[in-house]
Amino acid sequence: MKTRPCTLADIPHVVNLWKACGLTRPWNDPAQDMEMALKHSASTVLIGEFNGAIIASVMAGFDGHRGWLYYVAVRPDLQGNGYGRQIITEGEDWLRQKGCPKILLIIRADNKKVIDLYASLDYVQEPRAMMSKWLIEPPAQNPEAAPSRKLDVTITYLEMTQAPQRPPRPAPVTPKPLSLQRVHNPTVSFYRYLQHTVGDPWLWWERRVMPDEAIAEIVQDPKVELYVLTMGGVPAGFVELDFRAMPDKAEVAYFGLLPEFIGHGLGPYLLEWGIDCAWNRNPAPKRLTVNTCTLDHPKALSGYQRAGFEVVDQIHIQTSDPVAKGHIPKSVRILSPGYPPSRE
Repeated sequence: MKTRPCTLADIPHVVNLWKACGLTRPWNDPAQDMEMALKHSASTVLIGEFNGAIIASVMAGFDGHRGWLYYVAVRPDLQGNGYGRQIITEGEDWLRQKGCPKILLIIRADNKKVIDLYASLDYVQEPRAMMSKWLIEPPAQNPEAAPSRKLDVTITYLEMTQAPQRPPRPAPVTPKPLSLQRVHNPTVSFYRYLQHTVGDPWLWWERRVMPDEAIAEIVQDPKVELYVLTMGGVPAGFVELDFRAMPDKAEVAYFGLLPEFIGHGLGPYLLEWGIDCAWNRNPAPKRLTVNTCTLDHPKALSGYQRAGFEVVDQIHIQTSDPVAKGHIPKSVRILSPGYPPSRE
């Protein structure tokens, strides 16, 4: 497992990890927690990667007197392999470099497995009482609705390690002219229009909850390229390519069509064009990655595989309904398979 500092672009993937590990709570917004930790020099989030997927995390903070560790997570199917010890050690090393003399933890009393893990790392229980006080209004709780709006989601990670050996796909015949162009330094409002119009029907909520500054930091980075497909001058879809991890990898961060343009043969054309664009540079990436989930178009996974991607990993999580949470407007017509979720 390789470890590195978390970036704003990693936040949705880390949130999924925390949800898979059962670390999120209704009164804490995990994405907001991460953004706050990454803003300050006295705190950080470190992540562990294996085969290109984020499998571990730790949040560390130093208040000038004591250090704290939060959100220590290892993907459930990989627990028991020493990754937890490794990511905890990374958090300890970060705090040690800050001059922190002692680390404190908060562990629920019934979580014996985690208590035993820290005891094996020389942590000791101390006779102290923990007290808390909200300095801002806590999120309103609705105990009847909170547990009922859950989505069972399978996330599939795919990659390719060389450019596809095929001729370029010809543009489909359309009633109005097609055009593909890069949008340089996109405004946040224009990006949100594309992202939300394409993604809301498929429950793409992660960037909806990001503040404008975080969106700008990503999409206005010279190493992130946004290409928009238009028909007769009207936006029909987009592909977002992320080269910030070069030369190790490039990523198809987002790809999709506006609902009105689905079913006209534009998807395969835009996807293959984006793949060719990602590989057509010097130096080329060592690998090109993408991920999809069971909330996406039913043909998304098979479409990526036909385009040359191969499955390298899969995880199963349960996540809150982003419409019920207020991340996506209730007026949006949701196209995700099996939506809305059944109430248990």
